Amino acid sequence: MNLTRFLYFSAIVAMIFSGPSAPAHGSEPLTIDADAQYRYARSRFDAGAHDEAIAEFSRFIHFFPSDRRVVEAQHQIGMAHFNAGRYAAAATVFQARTQDVTDSPWKHEAFFMLSRCHARQGMIEQAILDLHNLIALSPPADVVDRAHYELGWLHVDQGRWRLAGEAFDRIRPVSQDRFGVPGLESTLAESDRIAFRDPTTAGMLSIVPGGGQLYCGRAQDALIAFLLNTGLIWAAWEAFDNDQVALGGVISFVEFGFYAGNIFGAVSGAHKFNRDRAIEFRQHIYQQQRPLLSVAPTSGGARICLHVDF
Repeated sequence: MNLTRFLYFSAIVAMIFSGPSAPAHGSEPLTIDADAQYRYARSRFDAGAHDEAIAEFSRFIHFFPSDRRVVEAQHQIGMAHFNAGRYAAAATVFQARTQDVTDSPWKHEAFFMLSRCHARQGMIEQAILDLHNLIALSPPADVVDRAHYELGWLHVDQGRWRLAGEAFDRIRPVSQDRFGVPGLESTLAESDRIAFRDPTTAGMLSIVPGGGQLYCGRAQDALIAFLLNTGLIWAAWEAFDNDQVALGGVISFVEFGFYAGNIFGAVSGAHKFNRDRAIEFRQHIYQQQRPLLSVAPTSGGARICLHVDF
């Protein structure tokens, strides 16, 4: 009996220590290859899968922190946020890239994208400051020319025609044809001929009901304002003339509201007239906007980036 138990116990021990030491079916440990990981991250970016691209580029940076493509991967994370419309998140990424100690095309591109992020958030003054900060670094002349070009368009967006012209004029003569500066300056020179309306004048002319609206080219509104106000004034006059003081007071109160509205409408109409003329002129200038090309180094070559604003 003891011999049987001993043999049974020995068999169990032998089975435990004689198990396979290699993975089943000859499988090998999964390894992450830097080139394959980067290609996959880039494929997700090109496919428009922004969140997946961010995750894969982040994984690439985590596992291969010393790879020469880390800076490019960080830039692509910012671009994925930008393309997804998350401009604040993209600005955070590009802001960090502008703090790089080494001066490189990727750092320059980060300044441009940071400016665009701020512009998309309505922070135009900050976007302008970003480009001035880039120029202050004394980058290559081509980068400075592009910065002045984008500065000019930011001023165009704000209707600052003179400042836009000055920014375009700072582009080196050798590059002005490439950026279409002669045509832009010729168009901007037409800004002096834009037919604006003075809101104060419109309000003063509205002392005569409808006068301000007629000044702003709104003939139908001018006729309505004139007939309505003169009708109410005549009705109030008749009421007082017939000793109907209460009725005259009510009509006068109503007329005061319409009369004040007539003046306010003329002033706001002048502002709207000016805004519409500025938009029309801005759209005329936009027809001359050209896409921008930039070159950034990549592993084994360079990447050409095309920038088109919509």
